[in-house]
Amino acid sequence: MKLFRGILTLPLLVGLLYACNNNDADVDKDKEVTGNNGTVNETTNNNNTGTTEPIHNEEEKEKTAIKATDVKYSFTDFDLEVEYADNKSYDVEYENDGNYIYAEVDDEITGVEHKGDQAYEKIVKALEQLKFDKATSDEDVRKEVMKAFALDENYQYFDLEVKFDNGEEKHYHLNK
Repeated sequence: MKLFRGILTLPLLVGLLYACNNNDADVDKDKEVTGNNGTVNETTNNNNTGTTEPIHNEEEKEKTAIKATDVKYSFTDFDLEVEYADNKSYDVEYENDGNYIYAEVDDEITGVEHKGDQAYEKIVKALEQLKFDKATSDEDVRKEVMKAFALDENYQYFDLEVKFDNGEEKHYHLNK
């Protein structure tokens, strides 16, 4: 009787293992194809930059809805950092890459942080006041920037990097 059960069970087990093996192979192929399609769809449908970076990167958060052609300053990049006592700082980043405007404000003094449209709205009036060029003295640039952003003169460190619209870059670094 045991021999009869063994003979009858053996072909059933072999058939079952063969069927499971084929299904697993098909499932792996489906997963591989689905996985690749999902990746392609995610990067090509969600990212207009032509790269494979995810859509929710920091740069996307900083992008504004303002057309880059509607904004005319004497600079295309403006990166300001003013350090105060107690490790408090005021940071502004503005970039016009020709296609988009990116903006970020991190004001540790008042505890305000903005990105994108909110940040640009907060700094647009200050940026419009800035008329310096690469020939302006470092001290005059510092005074103009401090006044435009209504910053306290009791800073410890002033650092500004500017890329002018002609492509030239200038770095202003002042310590008290």
